[in-house]
Amino acid sequence: MISKINHIAIIVKNIEEALIPYQRALGLDSTEIELVEEFNVRVVFIPVGDTQIELVEPLEENQPLNEFLKKTGGGLHHIALEVGEIEGAIKELEKEGINMDDRVPRPGAHNTKVAFANEKEFNGVIMELVQPSK
Repeated sequence: MISKINHIAIIVKNIEEALIPYQRALGLDSTEIELVEEFNVRVVFIPVGDTQIELVEPLEENQPLNEFLKKTGGGLHHIALEVGEIEGAIKELEKEGINMDDRVPRPGAHNTKVAFANEKEFNGVIMELVQPSK
């Protein structure tokens, strides 16, 4: 079911400013900044080996990600696990008693399908399932 860690997401106040140390100090490249309308965020991915770091900038004042930003000042938000077939993965997790916040996949960045498990299920860590576009 799980093939790898797709990305680790970090919530940031300003995506352009947050990119600077990754590019300048670490010498890492990034994708283009993308608007993900489903979540009202801007995202950018920084490939590192076989996985990525995702920087996420919330755009709406009264959304849960902005509340996370206000509460924490930003930082690690979730770990995304790559799956081949997301609908089946959701059903399998639910069969095992995992409470999914998303029972139906939603559109994610780069034409992916995504679904989130409730953070209480994994000791306070939010887990996201990601099915890459074909």
